[in-house]
Amino acid sequence: IIFVPCDRPGVTQGPAYEKAGMAADKNGDIWFENVRVPLWYRACGPGDDAKYYGEVVSLGNMGSIAFAVGVMLNIYEKLQEYVSRKTYRGMPLKENDAVAGVLADFAATIEAVRIIGYQCARMCDRQDLYGPRWSPEIVARARAHRYFAADRALEAIGKVMNLMECFGSDRDWDVEKHWRDIKMVQLWLGGKQLSQMEVARWFFECETL
Repeated sequence: IIFVPCDRPGVTQGPAYEKAGMAADKNGDIWFENVRVPLWYRACGPGDDAKYYGEVVSLGNMGSIAFAVGVMLNIYEKLQEYVSRKTYRGMPLKENDAVAGVLADFAATIEAVRIIGYQCARMCDRQDLYGPRWSPEIVARARAHRYFAADRALEAIGKVMNLMECFGSDRDWDVEKHWRDIKMVQLWLGGKQLSQMEVARWFFECETL
């Protein structure tokens, strides 16, 4: 892990990605051409760089779960308004049993993902019980929690968008924006496939992945 000032000779930065509309932070391409920095710009040292990178990954996955929960809670507020205001056969849409089933599944997903998030936070916080945040075990477990949470959130939000019909894809309601936000949560920190490889590597003691 080496700190490189952005104005260092040889450093070139590209424009920020559009990232499906997410503007919480900005990312882009960076090129290095014969860039030199003093030795003390290295953050850690031999054996420690990978260790602390693992810690960043664990904490990043924990934060991603919190992000997914926040997205679903905001959609819950939008959905509550929609199914309470829209009527079907003279009654609020939420009083239809088929609709109520979708609403219940969405609420259940929120509750389950929140529990997963609390457990991930506990693992990262209680190193005396679970071991260092940078250990392959905690990295694998945090990755498993994150990609499972994002997948379940995406499935649940898709059902909500279908239930809301044209309003589900209407940008004024923000639901489709949140759906795209969850797609970004799936992609960062190496994406789902890298997460799967790290999870399988630790839980099944893979030797070639």
